[in-house]
Amino acid sequence: MASFRLSSMHVLVALALLLTTLSLASSPPELQAPGLSYLYTVNITGGPVTVIGPGPRGTRLVVPIVGGTFTGPKLNGTVLPLGGDWPLIDANNPNGTVALDVRQTFATDDGAFIQVFETGASQPDVAGHVRLAFETGSEKYYWLNAVVGVGILRIGGDGTISIDAWQLTTR
Repeated sequence: MASFRLSSMHVLVALALLLTTLSLASSPPELQAPGLSYLYTVNITGGPVTVIGPGPRGTRLVVPIVGGTFTGPKLNGTVLPLGGDWPLIDANNPNGTVALDVRQTFATDDGAFIQVFETGASQPDVAGHVRLAFETGSEKYYWLNAVVGVGILRIGGDGTISIDAWQLTTR
């Protein structure tokens, strides 16, 4: 009699697992959009544009960064004249899409240095969407090394560049 109960118990457990698996497989997971947490706004002053010329993927430019400032709830400071943008005007896109490749160095108000790397593409409305990556050895700002960031880049009429930067979060 004991072996019969054990067998019945195995059947019940297997049936419960099967039903659970079937119900999980039949209901799609609920999609959850990531959240955004504001990091900072940076205003960059660029230097004279150098046209490198046409290449296999388009026309390459170089725009040095000569300075700027950034402000946000957790970090503030200046942009050092140690970076630039190496945009590529896509030769194969009739809309003239520009691939962005920006590297800049931040000096925070409290003396830390942060390397910022931005890549992305221009949009039809003249803004650019960028992916942000950070590198710093500063203990205070070390959390930035793990940040997945996004930003919206805009070019002003006077040639200044501003980027509103956001951290992707899980809600």
